[in-house]
Amino acid sequence: MKRIQGLFTALLLSAAAVTAHAQTELQTYVQRCQTELQFQASEVKQMNCNSGPQFALGGRTSVNDFVVHQRVNQNVDMVAACRWGNGNGQDVLNTKFVSLELLVHNRVNGGTCFFAAKDVGSDTTKPVSTVIVPITNFSSTHPNANDYWLQPTQMATKQMPTDSPPGSTEPLVCVRCHSQGPYIASKRIAPFLANMGLLNDGHHTLADFTANGHYFVVGSREYTNPDPGTHPLGNWNYLINRNNDYSTGRCSSSCHAVAKDWPEGSFKPIGNLFPPNDPKGAGAVLPSISADIAELWGNGMEPWEDDSAWHWINLDEPVGGGVEVETFTASKSKFPVTQFCGAPTWLEANAVDTDAPFNTTAIALMPNKLRAFNLRDGLVCLNSDQPGGQKCSDYQVSYKCPTPYPKWVGPYNKDINGADDGDHEERSKAWTEARAACGNKDPIAMRADVLWAGSVTQTVNAPADRLAQFSPTGLVCRNSDQGSGQTCSNYAVRYRNCRDAGSDAYLARVKSAWTNPPTFGDRYLTTTNSVDGAETRAQGNNYQYPSQDWVIEKLPGGNVRLYDSWSGKYLTANSTSDQAVVSVRNGDIALTRQQWVIETINGSGDVRFRNVGSGRYLTVGNYTTDPYYAPIISQSLSTQNWASQRWVIQ
Repeated sequence: MKRIQGLFTALLLSAAAVTAHAQTELQTYVQRCQTELQFQASEVKQMNCNSGPQFALGGRTSVNDFVVHQRVNQNVDMVAACRWGNGNGQDVLNTKFVSLELLVHNRVNGGTCFFAAKDVGSDTTKPVSTVIVPITNFSSTHPNANDYWLQPTQMATKQMPTDSPPGSTEPLVCVRCHSQGPYIASKRIAPFLANMGLLNDGHHTLADFTANGHYFVVGSREYTNPDPGTHPLGNWNYLINRNNDYSTGRCSSSCHAVAKDWPEGSFKPIGNLFPPNDPKGAGAVLPSISADIAELWGNGMEPWEDDSAWHWINLDEPVGGGVEVETFTASKSKFPVTQFCGAPTWLEANAVDTDAPFNTTAIALMPNKLRAFNLRDGLVCLNSDQPGGQKCSDYQVSYKCPTPYPKWVGPYNKDINGADDGDHEERSKAWTEARAACGNKDPIAMRADVLWAGSVTQTVNAPADRLAQFSPTGLVCRNSDQGSGQTCSNYAVRYRNCRDAGSDAYLARVKSAWTNPPTFGDRYLTTTNSVDGAETRAQGNNYQYPSQDWVIEKLPGGNVRLYDSWSGKYLTANSTSDQAVVSVRNGDIALTRQQWVIETINGSGDVRFRNVGSGRYLTVGNYTTDPYYAPIISQSLSTQNWASQRWVIQ
C-alpha cells in the first residue's frame, strides 16, 4: 500500500511539473514569430523606454510618449511606443508608463508580430515598467514575458476608452491603424522613425498581398477569410486587406475612421483613444489622425517638401559585403520618395540613432581641406595640405552623449598653437574627458566649430566613420577602411535641392544592352579618372562607383549633355572621326561634341546616343584581353542593329 501511495504521489508531482511548464499562448505565438520573421531568442536584447527619444510632449497636457528601437538582426526591427510616462520628459526619468505597445517586423518578407504590455488599466499590480522584458524571456525568473505581456487573446479583446461617443470603448485591434505597413509615420513621430532608419528602409508601405514581401500579420489566416479561426489574430490579414481594398473605392475602416466624427457604412468612428486609468484625462494615448492632419495643415513637412522627414532613405546596411551603400541611383527605382527629385545637388546623412545629420554643402564650405573629420578620428588639419600656402584655421570640437540624456559636451580645443603644422583635435585628445562628461558612455557624434579671433563662425556636424564617398549623389562606407574589427555605422540619407526631372536634368546610370555570355554583360558607362580627357569604359555594375552616375542635362531643342557626377566633367567625343575615343572633359556649352541626341528604339526600352558634333553613336568597342574594361567609342550606325550601340537608362 505504501508503494502504491508513493507511486500515486510521484504521478501527482509529475503532473504538477508538466502543468507548471505548460507552454502559454504567448510563448507559442513568440515561437511562431521567431520562425516566420527569422530571428533567434538570443538576438532579442532588453530595451528601456528611457533610452529612446520623446516623440510627444506639449499641446496635450500630460502627454509624455517615448519610442525605442532595436535592430534585432539584419532584416528584423523591434519598435515600442511607451505612452504617458510619469517623468517630465527632461531631467526626471520615467519609472512607468500607462500603456506600451511593441511590434517586430521583418522588412524583407513583410512578417509582423504585435504585442501589448499589461498596463495599469488591465493589471494594477503590474504597471508597465520602463524596463521592457524581452518577448522571448520565458525563464522561471520574474518578471518574465508572461508577467509583462498580454496573451494574444487578451491583446485582441482589450478595450480602450474612446470619445466617440464619449465614455465608449473600442477593442485594441492593432491593424485598424497599422493597415498600410508596420509603422504609423505621423508628423510628430516621423523624424524619430527616420533617425532610427525605419522610413524608406525597404519595407512595404501598402498591404498588397500579391507582392513579394507584402506586409502581413503572423498568426493570421489568408486575407480573404473574415473568420479568425482558432488564433485570436486570425482575421487581421483580412482586416488589413479590407482596409486597403482599392477596387471598391472604400476609404478604409482603419485610421480614416479615427479621424471621422460620424459613422460611414458598416463602421463607426474611433475618435481619440484615452489611457485606461484616465479615460477623461486631458490627453489621449493615441490621438485621432485628424489631429495630425490639423498639425500638418499650414505647418509644412508634406512629403514633397525638401526638408520633409519622410524623405529619409535607409537602403543598405554595412553587413554582408562589408559596405554601406546609400546612393541615389541605387535608391531611385526602389523608393517613391525619389520621384520628387531629378538630380540632387546636396546630400544630408545621419548615422542611425544619433540625430546628428551632416551634409555635403556645410562640409564643402569649411575653410580648409581636412586630413580627418569624423567621430572615429576626430579632426586633423595640416598646413601642408592647403593650397597656395594657406594655413589651417583654429578648430574646437564637441561630442554628443547617448540617451537617456543626448546632450553635447565640450567644446574642446586641444591645439591652440598657431605656429605648429596645423590644428590637431584628434579624438584621443578629448575622448576620455568627453566620455566622463557622458556618464562613462561612449559619445555617438562629433561636431566642429570654426574659430576666428575666438568667435565661432561656423559649426559643422561630422560623419561617424571614414567615408569612401560623400557627394551629392550618395554615401559609401567600407568596413575595411575603419580599422581592425571595426564596422561602419548604418546611415540614413536625404537628397535635397533637387533639379527638376521634368524640364532640367535627372541622375541615372547608363547600361550597355550588349551581352556576350558568359564573359560580358551588365556593363555600365564608367569614367576611369577625374582628370580632363580621361577615357570612359564599359565596366561591371557597382553602386560604389560614383563614376557610373550621370546627370543627363536637357538642353533647349531636345539635345542632352551627360555630366559625370564624380569627375565634374562631360561626356565628349574626342573627334569627329569614326571610332573616336569617348572621354570626359571640362564643360563647354558651345562644343557640339559634348551634346547628344537620345533616340528611342521602337519595340524596346533601349535607346541610342547620337553625338551631335560627329553624327556617330556611343558604342562599346571590341575588347581583347579584358572584357570587364571594354573601351567606349563613337562609331557610325550599324545597319545590323548592334547591341553594342544600344543602351538602357536606369
